[in-house]
Amino acid sequence: MYRDTDVSRIPHEFVKDPIYGYITLFEHEREIIDTPSFQRLRRIKQLPSAHYIYPGATHTRFSHCLGVMHLSGLFVKQLLEPYKHEISENELLRFFFLIRLWGLTHDLGHGPFSHSFDKAVLEEMGLNHEYMSAKIVKEDNDIAEIIDKKLKDYDIGPETLAEYLGKSREEWAEKRTLGKTEHTEAAFYYILKGFYSTDIMDYLLRDNLYTGAGYGNFDWQRLILSSHLVENEIALDIKSRDTLDAFLLSRLFSFKTIYYHRWSRVVDHIIYNFLVKAKEIIDFKKYITDVDEYKKLDEQSIFYLSELNKIPERIMLMNRIIPFRKIDERVIPERAMPFLNEKDLCILLSTKLKDELPTDAYFVDTPNLPLNPMVGEEEVCIIDTSKSPPEVWHEPIRKTSWGEVPRSIWTIRLYLHTEYKKKKEEVKQVFRKLINGETKTRTHY
Repeated sequence: MYRDTDVSRIPHEFVKDPIYGYITLFEHEREIIDTPSFQRLRRIKQLPSAHYIYPGATHTRFSHCLGVMHLSGLFVKQLLEPYKHEISENELLRFFFLIRLWGLTHDLGHGPFSHSFDKAVLEEMGLNHEYMSAKIVKEDNDIAEIIDKKLKDYDIGPETLAEYLGKSREEWAEKRTLGKTEHTEAAFYYILKGFYSTDIMDYLLRDNLYTGAGYGNFDWQRLILSSHLVENEIALDIKSRDTLDAFLLSRLFSFKTIYYHRWSRVVDHIIYNFLVKAKEIIDFKKYITDVDEYKKLDEQSIFYLSELNKIPERIMLMNRIIPFRKIDERVIPERAMPFLNEKDLCILLSTKLKDELPTDAYFVDTPNLPLNPMVGEEEVCIIDTSKSPPEVWHEPIRKTSWGEVPRSIWTIRLYLHTEYKKKKEEVKQVFRKLINGETKTRTHY
């Protein structure tokens, strides 16, 4: 099939994207996109809760996956370009197509309401959406056949792609060397899972565009163009360290204003309760075990399952009824108590309130923002290409040109149902005493 390392000569089509302009689609990619399993992503919102707050945020996992594919292709091409004489043409194309496919299919397994479905349904079975993405790639006959037929010359099969979708960082440790270079394909893990991954870059750019929040103005092109292979890692040129800081700022403010918005978190709570009650009525396992059934499951279909019509949270979501209000909030830069999760805090709070309020009258929300959520590491690899030979070292992610940022940031919020607003001050005071006593630290709000 494709034989020339100049990918511009390979037959392709274009699709227009509001962020990147024209995105190239190769034949096998277009065919995968046209399958029912991938088209289902048109019916999975990228921001299933935030669109209740930001009217424009109705974009989907479908467009996000196209964007991640595009960035992933640019990224791998940038990394491999200096080694085109040390890596065979076939292998260069293999990784170009494989990394693009990884980006294209990385969210293929998201269920209705995305991460809320993970939390309410999949995690109970020991699964997540990445597992489902790999399962769909292997078991969806349409997708598997396209990969087998179109990419067999590049040693890419459904199992190969599924491996990329499902492996942890540790499982990449023994990856093979890239041609005659000193680098290994383990470095490619960072393209979709690193601190400035294509996944994070696209959702920051896309979510800020459609919400209008305005924090997506970092130089994504410089981040990619300044990246280099260094054995098992990707290193960023020291001259672009400030660009990485701008990316970090974008992420911090995006989480504060979009993903952790006080109203978004209430809707997340309502969605979670809806799914918990839904799984008592319908058998999600039949969808999860059979990919042909899973492709029928989306945010439109689940709303119109007649068995779920009477669930109160369904009515709330259909009509944007948000009956909870935030009555207190504390922001803690570091994890100040050993448990710090909503379940434990709710148990303590119910003990303090005793029988004065039903437990569904309030809830505690504890979203936290770890600075490097994907890799789970504390450092970023930096390279100084102006030196001969280039110098490579690691720097703490939290060390920036504008000071050191906290390891993680916790926001603790207390919400109360509007039916019990007369109890607001009483509940708030109990909550404050609880937080001050458990954190043993001074907090501000």
